[in-house]
Amino acid sequence: ATGGADGKRKPKPAKPVVKWAVKGLDDDEGEPPAGAIFDHVTMNLPASAIEFLDVFKGAFDREVWGSRRLPTIHCYTFKRATETYEDVVRRGEGYLGAKITDPYVHEVRDVAPNKIMLCLTFTLTPDVAFWEGECAATNKRARTSE
Repeated sequence: ATGGADGKRKPKPAKPVVKWAVKGLDDDEGEPPAGAIFDHVTMNLPASAIEFLDVFKGAFDREVWGSRRLPTIHCYTFKRATETYEDVVRRGEGYLGAKITDPYVHEVRDVAPNKIMLCLTFTLTPDVAFWEGECAATNKRARTSE
């Protein structure tokens, strides 16, 4: 947090702030305009981004999206030298909670011995985007002793 006009630290927001941008608008703060849609989502935190794929399951409103093309997800992640691209897709499917249709995986760079950065790219499918069951994100709980 940075200092305010009075020199005191500003408190951190309780929830993460989602920023949006629309071509031609300089202000990206606040709520997106009603009906705003987007084409791509880039998840660029390779150490953990793949673990957040479950946020897309059931996150879209069919009335807002209608027959529009659902967004393409670009999820950066790491793979060990012993893993295959198919292993990375399976890991993504595990976190998404659904099959990934027509995935494209490409190598971004070799980070260290036995550690390669990849980008897993796929387009959300309607069954994932408009899913109406219980979301995996709401079903996550801290493990407790039994």
